[in-house]
This record gives sequence, C-alpha cells and structure tokens, in this order.
Amino acid sequence: MTPGLVSILVVNWNGARLLESCLASVHAQDYQPIELIVVDNGSLDGSAEIAAKDEGVHLIRNANNLGFAVANNIGIDAARGEFVLLLNYDVRLRPDYVRLLVARLQQDAGLGSASGKLLRAEPPDIIDSAGHVMYRNVWPTNRGEDEPDGPAFDLPGEVFGVCAAAGLYRCTMLDDIRINGEILDASFFAYLEDVDLDWRARSRGWRSWYEPAAVATHARSGSGAWGSAKLQRHILKNRLLLIVKNDGGLGMLARLPGMVAFTGAKAVQLLVTRPAALLGAVDAVRLLPATLAKRQIIQRRRTVSRREIERFFEPYPYLRKARQGRVLGRRRPWTSPS
Repeated sequence: MTPGLVSILVVNWNGARLLESCLASVHAQDYQPIELIVVDNGSLDGSAEIAAKDEGVHLIRNANNLGFAVANNIGIDAARGEFVLLLNYDVRLRPDYVRLLVARLQQDAGLGSASGKLLRAEPPDIIDSAGHVMYRNVWPTNRGEDEPDGPAFDLPGEVFGVCAAAGLYRCTMLDDIRINGEILDASFFAYLEDVDLDWRARSRGWRSWYEPAAVATHARSGSGAWGSAKLQRHILKNRLLLIVKNDGGLGMLARLPGMVAFTGAKAVQLLVTRPAALLGAVDAVRLLPATLAKRQIIQRRRTVSRREIERFFEPYPYLRKARQGRVLGRRRPWTSPS
C-alpha cells in the first residue's frame, strides 16, 4: 500500500459511448498521485480498446461479464493505493473531486468512506446521490435522488453510506470488512452491493461522509437497463440477502411489519410489470445457506450496537412519495442506489 496514492477503479461493460469522457475526467484531477485501473467485463463494443489505447490506464480484461461486484474485487486486489475510488464509467468528475474527498478522509481516521454530490447529467441540477439513506422498512436509496439541488444538499455531514458510482474508500476499512476474501459480495452480482458494504462497515465502527463541495455528474442510463426483468430480479434477490446478512434484534422485529408490507407490495408490482423478476426470491432461497454463514461472521465481528446503526434509519416518506406518485420507489420500478 502506497501512502497518499488513490487507486481509481472503473468497471467497464460495453461503455464505449461514455468511457472516454470518464477517463478524461480522471486525468484532469488536480490531485496526485493517482493510478487508474479499468476492469473490462468482456465488452464487445470496442470500449476495452479505448482503455487499452490510454497510456495512463492499467487494463484488466475479463473474458466475460463477471458482474459489478466481482470485477471491483479484482480491481481492488490489484490496487496499490491507500484509498480506492470506485467509479462508474458513466460518471464524470470535476477536477477537485478526488482532492476534496482525500482531504476529508485524512482529517478523520474514523471515516471509512466519502462521496461528493452526484448530479444528473440530464436534466441538470437534479440530485443523483448525496450519499445513501436507509429507511426503516429496510429500503435503501440515494439521498435526495431526483430532487432539485438546493441548500439542503450543500451541508456536509455523516451519512449511512456512499454510492459506489463515485465513492472513495479507505483501503484499511475495505480489508477490515472482507468476508472469505471478498469485499463486495459476489452473490449480489450487481446492485445494492455498495449498501451491503455500507452496513458491514458500520457494524465494524466505520463511518461515512458526504462532502458537497466535491461534485460529479452521473448519466446513470449508461450503467444498466433499468426496466429489465433481469435487473429487477437481482435487486429483489439482493434486498433479501441484504436483510438476512445484516439486520436483526428487537429493532428488526419492530420494523418487520413495514418490511413485509413494502416487500409484498413490490412483489405485486413486479407480478404485474415484470413477473420474471420474482425469480429473485428463488435465487435468494438458493443462496440462503451461504448467506447465513456470512451473517455469522458479520455478527460475530460486530463492534457497535445495532441501535447505533439504526439511528441512521429514517421513516419512509409515504406521504411525500404518494404526492410524487412514487410510493413504491422511483418511477422506474425496483431501482437501487448504485
């Protein structure tokens, strides 16, 4: 591990339309030293060749799409930095993004992760993520998502966790929360794996920070087919695995009615709109034995009380969501933070 070095890790899968501008934003950073690693997940659109032509890129090629979690784990294991920035290829960083986040982590050794203000590429001045929020029905989402940027999002502070689209992580924290050699859970494949990381880090006493002075734009459309049954299947599976691995105690019992009702409503929504996505529940059952084994490790190594973590759980804003026509989440069903 090289002190002060930031390893920026971009997982690419058929990102030719957006990858070059993402890499250019990394090269434009006013912080040094940086190493740039691109892990290509078997792209077929020539985007791996774009990365290969960039002399500042260390390119790792996978023969096929191993998923977001596994590809990031490969990149993290190759990284030499004190810090790792996980960066989606559809994100563009402003030149001071890395410097501002590194400075924040260097000021507070208890911070394991930090993120800036992520804005939508289109329409402008709309929040994409101001950190993660966890609701009491155990529905995680991006704080401020789809809301207009404003003074409320100009205040720095502690958050439940950060979005892995542009999250900076302390490598000692990542090593501390490894389970069976993994940092991101490979069984998640993609989506909600960053929330699982948030929760495991909090269980070990690490904190997360939102720094609004650091700004990036997130196209988001480049990182997944939001309405596909395959994607929704992963998110259903991963939400169930997230709960099994991390939740528990009297707090969970109190939240259980809301969790069951919300999940049931989502299941009905999927039955009507994307019935194949309900196979995510079957996937979760298949993965249950391995997930319970991971849960044992997480709970055995927990250094803070569940109550300390639960203070970040917020009431679900049913009335506000109802006024927006979004009681069950975003207008795109079953979306996730990352």
